[in-house]
Amino acid sequence: MAPPPPELNPDAVSEILLRLPPEDPASLVRASAVCKPWLRTLTDPAFLRRYRAFHGTPRVLGFLHSRSIERFVPTTGFRPHAAAAAILRTCDAVFDCRHGRALLYDCGSMEFVVCDPVTGRERRMFDAVPDRYNYAVLCAAGAGCDHCNCRGPFLLACAGVHFSHCDVFFARFYSSDTGTWSLETKLYMEDSQYQYYGYRLKNQPAVLVGGALYYVCNFSILLRYDILGGQDLSVIKLPKANHFESVIVIPAEDSELGLASLYRNRNSLCLWSRETEVGRDASWVQQRVIDLNKLLPATNLKRPACFSGFAEGANVIFVSTYHGDVFCIDLNSMGVRKVCEMGYGYRIFPYVCFYTPAACARGALPSHVETQ
Repeated sequence: MAPPPPELNPDAVSEILLRLPPEDPASLVRASAVCKPWLRTLTDPAFLRRYRAFHGTPRVLGFLHSRSIERFVPTTGFRPHAAAAAILRTCDAVFDCRHGRALLYDCGSMEFVVCDPVTGRERRMFDAVPDRYNYAVLCAAGAGCDHCNCRGPFLLACAGVHFSHCDVFFARFYSSDTGTWSLETKLYMEDSQYQYYGYRLKNQPAVLVGGALYYVCNFSILLRYDILGGQDLSVIKLPKANHFESVIVIPAEDSELGLASLYRNRNSLCLWSRETEVGRDASWVQQRVIDLNKLLPATNLKRPACFSGFAEGANVIFVSTYHGDVFCIDLNSMGVRKVCEMGYGYRIFPYVCFYTPAACARGALPSHVETQ
């Protein structure tokens, strides 16, 4: 009988495993099943830190939407844990997805559900009137977490316009650490020009930039909620342009506030940044104009496209066309690919995460359900 082949050098194995692509999370799981030494390497916290640092930003593993019962649409080989898939099927609406967590609503129990698609763990909070306001979920650690694999306390933010006072914005948040809601922060608008019509937040998810949540509102303004700072509210005027088809908030190249806008009748995507000069008020500066005619098939641009979602951390924009095709545009590489055919104007919520065998092992544990 021939002797067994010599074992590979552990350092060489580590370097090989380090280069497995995060876009194919199944390859990591298959590698962990080869032998116990490989499993120990792939679940070692030091290796996982190196893996995340080597590959940079986490990947968009898929996205959620409220159009049908099967609410998770994969863009890689990742599939949600069985317990998470059951939660996605039974809940009635998706409100947000950020920092590895999905925020859903269960009309039967009148509860919000914060779910981890990797582990299937959930947390429930009671709230009876979600339709009037905008809700967002985020990691409570702020700058103390890289958000690549966070499983700690979270915040559930609620913002909107008071039902009886159409010129008063408000915001508050729920802390999973304390199990309580904060007091309301209010902002009274004094511009009588718009009070008759009433302010409102547009039906699109908030975007987190630099510790603050930003909401696109009517009358060309943004509402800023400094949730990880002093919890104050303020408004920022959008660039003066009447030809925007749609606008979303994105981080600028320096991690400051930025915008992406689609122009009517021009099939172009414009990127803006918010810049401040000494002695002058902050202003919007146009950084890039991207011709969509060179990125998307011509048949999809006979009518204006619209934004469907933005993947925080991955810097990827999702655009839907009038024909119902949904494309993702990587703003770093300008790579474009079609991800599905869903319909025009549907909101999607990208799921961004590093999926590793360590997370897979945690996901095999029984779900932990908490109710507040």
